Amino acid sequence: MVRPRQSEGPRSTRSSVRSGVTLRRSRGAHSSTLSKEMTTPVPPARSAAPQARTVIKPRAATASLEPQQPAAVATTRVFGASVLLGLLGLASAVFVVTRLFESWRVSTEPVSHVVSIFGARLAYPAANAGAIVVAVLAGLGLLMAGAAAWRLVRELLADRSFRRALASSPPAPLDGAWVITDEHPQAFCAGLLRPRVYFSTGALELLAPSALAAVLAHERHHAIRHDPLRLACGRVLAAGLFFIPGMRRLVQRQDALAEISADEAAVLTAGVERSGLASAMLSFSQASSADALGIDPERVDYLLGERTQWRFPVALCLGIVAALSLLVAVAVLAAHTAAGSATLAPPFLSSQPCVAVLAMIPAAAGLAGLVYARTRPTPQPVAPAQR
Repeated sequence: MVRPRQSEGPRSTRSSVRSGVTLRRSRGAHSSTLSKEMTTPVPPARSAAPQARTVIKPRAATASLEPQQPAAVATTRVFGASVLLGLLGLASAVFVVTRLFESWRVSTEPVSHVVSIFGARLAYPAANAGAIVVAVLAGLGLLMAGAAAWRLVRELLADRSFRRALASSPPAPLDGAWVITDEHPQAFCAGLLRPRVYFSTGALELLAPSALAAVLAHERHHAIRHDPLRLACGRVLAAGLFFIPGMRRLVQRQDALAEISADEAAVLTAGVERSGLASAMLSFSQASSADALGIDPERVDYLLGERTQWRFPVALCLGIVAALSLLVAVAVLAAHTAAGSATLAPPFLSSQPCVAVLAMIPAAAGLAGLVYARTRPTPQPVAPAQR
């Protein structure tokens, strides 16, 4: 997509309004807006669609298969590496949690390690250093699984919100793309399982024919490769391995390579020239001057015709593997001498564990309902959150 390079920081959650309906882009969407999507109220106008039909259709040829696309190859390799590292992290979490159950002995009655406080007999856990280390690592493993699951839920909710928004105000089809009514220039690929290309009426009015054809080819490449789903998977894995900064950088590298790969495909498409893509990049940048923080120099170099070698981030991947290996090694060494015991009877609640567990069931259900209510999307249709 043709969007400018942005600084790290909180992502915007503003929305674009079309025909009185709020649309917010999901994090699973790929955007060509060179910056965060522009978002202000606009009148419902579709006059640009018929005019753009004659521009897009003749230039919608597929990319030539003869030239090589090194950025596309690099993107596939980085995505494969992130998936393998994520699976390795999941296996590490399962391993340390398993060691927890092997190292600790849990009884149903406080038969030992009991202290009397004001007449109440309270049981407390007892463990050596190895058991404590295993418990801490198991807690980290559970946090990894929980963070990944929470991020997965967010991605699915965002995608569902976007589909609901489209259902409430369907876009107009235009030669393989879909047009939404918004005076601000937007072009993006959205949809986890069924990615599609979307243009705003503002983009159709802003872009010249050659630039419009280039942006369409760029976004179609994202849809063909299912880049929204790939990047969503990367974000889920990075959330699970939150304690390894290198994982997040690897996903960011995957995102950057996906953009350059789409530029490659656009340039290699019949009827599309580098100048058209550069023109679109400049037009979007000027239209979003308030948010633009500079254009990615790698993409500029490619459009200028400079040959760039995309290197696989070997050092970064090795660092992530080393961190996960250290986690597993510490768990193995600690488990050899670990010995701990605890009771299932919580202090001050009940000496019968089953009673305490039954009491926790409604509390857990209420907490789950509260979390769902706070994260539930508003009744007003929203589109995917902006990146």
